[in-house]
Amino acid sequence: MDIPQSLYEILLAIVNIYSSEKRPVTSVEIAEHVGKSDGTVRNVISALKAMGLVEAKTGPGGGYVPTVKGVEIARGNVAFDKLWEPIRLIINGRPTQLYVLELDFMGLGGPLSPKVVLKVVGSMHQVTRGSRVVVGPTQATRVIVRGEVVEVNSSRREILVNVESMVAVPRLKARELMTGNVLSVSPGESLRKVAEIILEKNIRALPVVDGSGRLVGIISAQHIAKAFLRGELTASVSEYMDRDVPTVTLEEDILDIMRLMDNRNVGRVVVVDEQGSPAGIITRTDILKTMTRMYDFSAPSRETP
Repeated sequence: MDIPQSLYEILLAIVNIYSSEKRPVTSVEIAEHVGKSDGTVRNVISALKAMGLVEAKTGPGGGYVPTVKGVEIARGNVAFDKLWEPIRLIINGRPTQLYVLELDFMGLGGPLSPKVVLKVVGSMHQVTRGSRVVVGPTQATRVIVRGEVVEVNSSRREILVNVESMVAVPRLKARELMTGNVLSVSPGESLRKVAEIILEKNIRALPVVDGSGRLVGIISAQHIAKAFLRGELTASVSEYMDRDVPTVTLEEDILDIMRLMDNRNVGRVVVVDEQGSPAGIITRTDILKTMTRMYDFSAPSRETP
C-alpha cells in the first residue's frame, strides 16, 4: 500500500511519538514534530483514519494512536490483497469460525521477516498471541501464508502474523502436471504379472481398464504386498483393486487437484479424457517437483535443450 509522502510523514510522526511516549498523541504534538499547522495535521489524520492506519482515543489523555497496520506501514513496504470472498482461517491446525477479508503484506522487500495484517470477521477469542495460522489460497494471487500470531487487535478486528512461509500456487492444469503414456492392466490380469510390471517400470500403481479402455479401478504396490503376505499372487486384479478412484479431467486446476487429494487423503489421482480413459497420473510428488522447479531460479526451464 503506497501512501503519499504528506500522509506518510504524519503517520511516521504518530508512530515515533507513540512508541516513545507510550500514550495517545495529540495533533498539537504532531504539528510541532513535523513543523506544520494543527489544521493541516488534522486533515491528514482524517485521511489516515479512513485508511485504517490511525485511530482516535477520546476522553482525558486522548489523542491518536497508530493501528497495527499503521505501525507496519511506517516501518516498511506493504502489499495489499483484498479478497473476493472470505477465507476461513486455520488456527493450530483446525478450521475456525474466523474468516479473513483482507491481507496486508508488510516488509516483503526488507531484510527482516515479513508480516501480514489479517482483517477478519468472526469470534476473535479463537486466536491468541503465539497461535499458528494458515490462510489461503487467496482468489486473485493464490497465495498460501503460514505463520505465528504476534498481536491481536480485537477492537479493529486485526491480526498481525509473522510470516514463516508464503507460496503462490501456479495456474497449471492437470495436463501440465501429469505423467502421460501410463501403462494399464485389465481386471482379469494376475497380481503376479502386475508385480513384475511395477518392479520393472519402478512405478507404484497402475490404472485398471475394461475392454473399451475406460477406467474401472487402480491397483497399487500396497495391494500387491497384501496379496503376497496372504500367498495370493495368483489372484486377479479385480479381487484387490480399488474401484473408487479419485479422477480429474485434463483441464482440472492444480488447486482443485490439491484439495481433492487432501479431502480424499490420497497420494495420487488419475487424469481421464472425455471417454473416461486414463490419460495420465498425478502424484503429490509431481506437484511438489513442479512447484519446486518454478521457484528454483538456478534450474533450467523445461524448454532448455
